[in-house]
Amino acid sequence: MSKQQATPVNHAVNRATVPLKTQALFEMHVTLKAPLNVGRSHAGHRIIFDVESGYFEGDKLNGTLKASGGDWLMRHPDGSYTLDVRVCLETQDGALIYMHYKGRWVIPADLHKKVMSVETCEEVDMDDYYLRNSIMFETAAPQYKWLNDIVAVSQGYRTPQGISYNVFEVL
Repeated sequence: MSKQQATPVNHAVNRATVPLKTQALFEMHVTLKAPLNVGRSHAGHRIIFDVESGYFEGDKLNGTLKASGGDWLMRHPDGSYTLDVRVCLETQDGALIYMHYKGRWVIPADLHKKVMSVETCEEVDMDDYYLRNSIMFETAAPQYKWLNDIVAVSQGYRTPQGISYNVFEVL
């Protein structure tokens, strides 16, 4: 039995690099409860932020956040964070949509206290730090089933009340 040599395939020959296209889906504003500081473990420093309330507004979706879910935030030794968020959206017409996302949050050391302090959170331009998420949705509501088939991304920013996101559907 002879071995066949694999011929390398150059996928770049017929394909140009094209940036992803997105379209605005909604803005989401979340009010958070006081954090639960689980503390430092072998995995990093865990902080849990429960959702108190919130709302979202967009051309196709509007409504509120149910007082459920939250962010299981992990601070890494280098000072960066990994977000692990689950929330339940309720649209104006009463449909429930499960939204979950993972993301990265990197804050320059000189801005860390301004951005993360719960008591004295100052408004810092969202372009001065990196807070991006990859989002998936799940719903049984017929009018929103299209959400089950998309991926969305967001840019987040800290507010005195909690956190906000500009959410975009990836086309």
